[in-house]
Amino acid sequence: MRYLAKQILKMASLMAMLLFSVSSLAEVNPFKKTKNYNFGSDIGWYEKSGAAMKSGSVKDGKDINYYHLNINKSRILLRMARNDPSGELQNTRLLDSLSITEVEIDEERLGIFDWCLRNQQVPGRELKQNAVVANDICVNAGGGGDFVIRLDQRTREALMKAGKLEFVVEPYGRPVRLTYDMAGFEEIMAGLLKPAPAPAPVAKPIVKPVVEAPKPVVKAEPKPKPKVVKMCKALAPANLQSVISPVVYPCDNTAKKQAAESRINASVADHRKKLEQKKEMERKQEQARLQEEQDRQRQAEWDKRQEEMWVSRCQRHWKKGSSPCYCEKYLSQAPPGTVSTCDN
Repeated sequence: MRYLAKQILKMASLMAMLLFSVSSLAEVNPFKKTKNYNFGSDIGWYEKSGAAMKSGSVKDGKDINYYHLNINKSRILLRMARNDPSGELQNTRLLDSLSITEVEIDEERLGIFDWCLRNQQVPGRELKQNAVVANDICVNAGGGGDFVIRLDQRTREALMKAGKLEFVVEPYGRPVRLTYDMAGFEEIMAGLLKPAPAPAPVAKPIVKPVVEAPKPVVKAEPKPKPKVVKMCKALAPANLQSVISPVVYPCDNTAKKQAAESRINASVADHRKKLEQKKEMERKQEQARLQEEQDRQRQAEWDKRQEEMWVSRCQRHWKKGSSPCYCEKYLSQAPPGTVSTCDN
């Protein structure tokens, strides 16, 4: 027993070491190691089309990957492009998979990005490609290489005071940290937030009033009296006039007279059809009622014959002072003092 306990303890120690080794290997997995790209103060901010813009680039074989950061009054736009230094062309870098795992200001998660993670269709620790976020506050376009965050007043003010803005993205499953130095951003954004100056008032030229000669008074000709159009009515037959309204038409218009009479005839035919349908329905209901009454009578007669048959059978027992179970239903007709044997 002591030898067996030592062997079990030895095997447990080996398993613990193996699990620790596997965990350590996972932590230093070179394929998940984060790439860090810093775009410092040597890359300046500049104004372009009503936005503050800063672009960093990284050599990728024969190509150059650009990371354009474009911020205006209402949103942050991170555009990942290839061989496009302007940042204006869309879909220049096609990405099969793009996840956004972090957005930070001075090493603290951006509050509005944290809100997006919690309010996407499937909440999680990253914003997946084409994830659906409430009110489109965050949009990960994925295949086009664009990531957008809608700005509120609090986030806009935090950006203007920030020292650095960082994004952690996974364009191919491997984390890439993009760090942008924010020096110079506040001045540009402050200028963009200033209200546009009101246009200078334009002096109106002084125009002397023109005195016109009095115009001759022209008597207005009397307007012709409107022609009174005589109207006629197309009527339904006398017995239906209480349910079918007349149709009015100009008396001297033959086409409208025919149309009015056609409408009356159609209304009469429709009314009569409904009356026939009502009568047919009432006939069927009466027929069903009579059939039901006949069925009740036949059932009553059947029940009466059954009762007479069973009572005649039960009387042989009742004469002896007892009543079997099949006579229980008719026990009320037995002579006084008859005892039921149904429970015996």
